[in-house]
Amino acid sequence: MIHMSAYIPKNADEKLRSLLQWGKLRQEQVSDAFLITKETVLGFLKRQIEHGNWRGVLEVLKGKPMTQAGRYMLGELRSKAVRKLIMRMGLRPVIATALVIVLLPIILAKVAGEVIGWIRNRS
Repeated sequence: MIHMSAYIPKNADEKLRSLLQWGKLRQEQVSDAFLITKETVLGFLKRQIEHGNWRGVLEVLKGKPMTQAGRYMLGELRSKAVRKLIMRMGLRPVIATALVIVLLPIILAKVAGEVIGWIRNRS
């Protein structure tokens, strides 16, 4: 069972709207940030699986960020996504960090759902 509520902050839609206003971001920028963050997450998880870190990937996708492996991977994902947003979009670090904090749970929930769907279809 996936417990993605562990990732999703309360009032996420409210926080995103206030972030857009505060950071003076346009909708296109948020769309770009979403795509960059998703690309970062998928690439990172793929590399972890290739290195044999199945347990850590599974814990992150199950929504268990408080295990040691899950906490490490979540921290790595956040920092990689923030760096990519800063480098590719030229965002200020504080805005990039806030975007990742809001977008990462949504992307992880979506990726976990896609993986489960893929597994169910193969069975």
